[in-house]
Amino acid sequence: MKKKLYRSNDHRILFGVCGGFADYFGIDPKYIRIGYLIFGLICSMFARLSILPVGIYVILALAMPLNPNQSATSFSSFFGDQTSNRPARPNNQGRKVIRDVKEKDIKK
Repeated sequence: MKKKLYRSNDHRILFGVCGGFADYFGIDPKYIRIGYLIFGLICSMFARLSILPVGIYVILALAMPLNPNQSATSFSSFFGDQTSNRPARPNNQGRKVIRDVKEKDIKK
């Protein structure tokens, strides 16, 4: 079976392009990201090439399809696994949120 290049749903930070390359080559995504960062820094030394890394990433994000075999992510988890480690916000049910100084919390 022939391997295909997909954007990753599991190893994504922005659009999953670097995670997709890491899945394709079977390596850790951080090595692809570090290499891409080095490529971006080298291109930023030359005025005419400074937009090249961003342009390549955008083109790849638009051209590469999402991996249909991985779990789908919602828009709320757009930035990957980092958001799942955040603590839950407290539930404000039963409390009145005062938004203005003139507003008073009066219990009846």
